[in-house]
Amino acid sequence: MKNKVFALVTASVLTLGAAMPSMAADGPLGSVASFFGSVTAGVFDAPQGVLVNSLWRMPYKTQRILAEKFGDEKGLGQNLAAFVIGVPTGFVWGMPYGAITGARHGFVTGWEKPFSTESYLVTEEK
Repeated sequence: MKNKVFALVTASVLTLGAAMPSMAADGPLGSVASFFGSVTAGVFDAPQGVLVNSLWRMPYKTQRILAEKFGDEKGLGQNLAAFVIGVPTGFVWGMPYGAITGARHGFVTGWEKPFSTESYLVTEEK
């Protein structure tokens, strides 16, 4: 009996989940779809933001800014020193920053455009 109830609940959730994008804009479940779109986008975008910001954006930005502050942004010595200091610092700082910005992007975009491709990709640069 428990397996039948579990199967029925699972089938209902899958059916509602498949139909949710069509009701997202103007359908009777518009705010519910926006809520679920926001939550699912936030769940996907938070780890994605951590990866993007800790592995690429923050180390690159930190290294570039430090090389500029050291005097010559194109100089070899300045770039080596900025690389040694900036990449680990950017990696560590990129984790919480990426989690916060990724989750914010997911929740905001997921609410405005539920279940759209844009809500599941952290591509914006601020």
